[in-house]
Amino acid sequence: MADRDLPPIREVVLTRPAGSNAGLREALVAARPAGMPEPALVTQPLLAIQPLCNGGELPDALAAMDCGDLVVFVSPRAVEVADAVRSLVDWPAREFAAVGAATGRALAHVGRPATFLPDSSEDSEGLLECLRGVPMSGRRVWIIRGETGRELLADSLAARGAEPRFVAVYRRECPASKPPVPVGPACLWIITAPQALDCFAQLAGETDGSEPGLLDSNLLVINERARERARALGIRGPILLAGGPGAETLARAAWELIAERQSSPPRH
Repeated sequence: MADRDLPPIREVVLTRPAGSNAGLREALVAARPAGMPEPALVTQPLLAIQPLCNGGELPDALAAMDCGDLVVFVSPRAVEVADAVRSLVDWPAREFAAVGAATGRALAHVGRPATFLPDSSEDSEGLLECLRGVPMSGRRVWIIRGETGRELLADSLAARGAEPRFVAVYRRECPASKPPVPVGPACLWIITAPQALDCFAQLAGETDGSEPGLLDSNLLVINERARERARALGIRGPILLAGGPGAETLARAAWELIAERQSSPPRH
């Protein structure tokens, strides 16, 4: 289906875990162009976050950590879960880094502002650029994350001579509850986590197979890697790049698509 044959966007689906979509919703409302019809904003989390029992791998990491180590937090949820295990103000390490502005705000909220906070982009590449010039040879870097992810960050730090150590503190899983969801080319799903794409594809496989279906929906993702992953999972609809996971960045990209489709109604 050519772009000019696609209908206006009538629903925008927010897919971050429960309790994490308010900022994006507010950004979408604030960025709405004057006179533009507002699509329905639907919250449909594609990931559920479950803290690991007894702090996961964190207690062992804290026992081995010293003041010269660097601690990297990959998400606000990583900060929240880790701080609940042991207040960050009592951690042995003295330097903290954040992937993205939201993670930086989470660190500041618990009393340990980020020593390193990228301003070029809100992903692993942005943090690596921020850390350029920081001595890494022989330095341990603890990466506080879920059970998977950020392999690029660890590999790149290792190439600079660091000793990266993953520390899993939570599990990401597809939600057990699967209510009816918006489908088709009039829907825009905003997906910011790679594993959420897997849950989206799983959800599509459990729909009734009607056409147009969930795989024909529009997706807004944060980078080219995510777009390639979505295509590999069989997603057929348009996949747009936002350029980053920040709420304002996502809102701006979403409204650009909504405006474009509003001004180019489908041919009959």
